[in-house]
Amino acid sequence: MQLVPWNLQLKRVVRRLFRREVDGIIVKYFELSIVLVLALISDIRTYKIKNIITLPFMIIGIVTNIYLNSLQGLFFSLKGIAAPILLLIIFFILRMLGAGDIKLFSSIGAIMGVKFVFYTIMYTFLTGGLLALLLMIIRKNGVERFKYLLRYIKSCFITSSILSYTDFNDKNDKGKFPFAAAIACGVFVNLFFSKGISL
Repeated sequence: MQLVPWNLQLKRVVRRLFRREVDGIIVKYFELSIVLVLALISDIRTYKIKNIITLPFMIIGIVTNIYLNSLQGLFFSLKGIAAPILLLIIFFILRMLGAGDIKLFSSIGAIMGVKFVFYTIMYTFLTGGLLALLLMIIRKNGVERFKYLLRYIKSCFITSSILSYTDFNDKNDKGKFPFAAAIACGVFVNLFFSKGISL
């Protein structure tokens, strides 16, 4: 049996690891793209991001990261799932974000990790604000939305309670737009500015 020199063995191992890392990035990009497209279609059609979209991709993200990094990959995904829930639960209580939006963030976190989803949330709110401003200009309802906000704050003070900011089932509400669009923009901005992706 011919022995392979240690330096050649090392080179082979490095090549395999490098190839696995590249494949992992490609797979993650693919998973991220699919969940965003499906969520965007669902949100545009129904103003809801369904569990049948988000929950499978949480599982897919976990499986992918376990394959790439074993037990460390499991914790990588779990932290990415938990972070959006902890950060955004107050917006759900205020009815400013739907459960589907938060679960979409968790799906992204399961695939890409906590650092990526944290910056995605930040960029989502920035791009979402710009989209909302653009829509108010197009719909010419900026004054109406500002008055609505003031009435909401006043009602919270009068009742000494936290009230729902909006009714997600009201499809005629001109103050709303599919938030999956803002999340998709947040992801793209994050990818544009990020220098790399952790596996």
